[in-house]
Amino acid sequence: MPKGNLKKTRVLVPAVTAALVVMMTGTMLSTTAFAQELIDATTDRGLKFVNDPVVTVNKDGDTASLSASGEVSGAGTGGTAKLSSTAEVTVGCIVPGASENEPQGLQTEDEDVVGEATLDVTRAGRGTFDFTTDTVGIPSDFDCPSRNMEETLVSVLFTDITLTVTTDEGKSITATFTDVDP
Repeated sequence: MPKGNLKKTRVLVPAVTAALVVMMTGTMLSTTAFAQELIDATTDRGLKFVNDPVVTVNKDGDTASLSASGEVSGAGTGGTAKLSSTAEVTVGCIVPGASENEPQGLQTEDEDVVGEATLDVTRAGRGTFDFTTDTVGIPSDFDCPSRNMEETLVSVLFTDITLTVTTDEGKSITATFTDVDP
């Protein structure tokens, strides 16, 4: 390789490598994020979210739930944060160990999902929250038609995800989030 091109290669290869690493990191982070996209947030007489509140989806085997965290200003002496959603829960039956095991006997039910927490007042007018809703999963009255089959949670679609913060003085704000099927 001619000497003039060697200097260009020494600079160009590390620069291209660094650019690829930065691009891949952004892609990897976006595919592993569990936070839901905020659609809209309101304010009320000085009560507002300090930064966008975060709602995450939790799925563990045959159960799922939502979690909320954030901070508000203008909260006065305190209040509550409440996260609500409708969960469209689909369950079915599988045969353990079968090579092709598509769930059978699918049943879908809507369940109200709610979680609530008292604001943790961190300093005058500021409050934080961090809590998880009730879990949803396989209904206790769902049974598979055969002893060789096992109940399984096929999917959960959380819709109408709404976070409401209400102060002790009666101010109230809401944030709405996109629907999600973990």
